[in-house]
Amino acid sequence: MRATVVGARELKTRLGRYLNRVRRGDTIVVTDRSEPVAELRPISVAQDPAAVALAKLAATGGLTLPSRTGLVRIGAARLTGGSASAAIAADRDDRG
Repeated sequence: MRATVVGARELKTRLGRYLNRVRRGDTIVVTDRSEPVAELRPISVAQDPAAVALAKLAATGGLTLPSRTGLVRIGAARLTGGSASAAIAADRDDRG
């Protein structure tokens, strides 16, 4: 992947935009008066090959990583009067 070159003033003005690009996997080379002085790149935390491959796909837009770490628990539904199979059969008859 090719690095994006950005001047220090541009980086300061639009820091949030460039940090989002780094989060997606881009590398940003920061220049001061046209001289490269720094490099912003994602931190390589995951060493798991599958996680690295998923991160690369996410960086290129091939997939979207989940934003939550777990599933949300929902309460059990309680049936009032009749069985679930009778409710399904009635629903099918109504669509019929």
